[in-house]
Amino acid sequence: MSRHEIPARWMDAVRAHIRAGSGEERDHLLVFDFPLTSIRLGFPDGSYAFFRYAFHLRDDGAREVAVFTEHCGYHFFPAGGLEVEVLQSVWVGEADEEEPEGGR
Repeated sequence: MSRHEIPARWMDAVRAHIRAGSGEERDHLLVFDFPLTSIRLGFPDGSYAFFRYAFHLRDDGAREVAVFTEHCGYHFFPAGGLEVEVLQSVWVGEADEEEPEGGR
């Protein structure tokens, strides 16, 4: 299986994700399907994995979490003891920054 091949067990969930996001009916991911979010997975031993431009899906029945990344392929993990954090990228421009007390 290539790193961009979606396993059959995940196809229904991926199609539903695409439909919810774009309203399209297709069985493959496009660049537009990857949000400006990052996924951080925390493992029971304290180690972690971090993926940029990614989203995750969870299959509670199969006890599995899938992480789909724009550039680094698709990854599948056992859900037991796994912590999943979704981190949203935000733009902080000069107009958004608060000036420190006493000026700059």
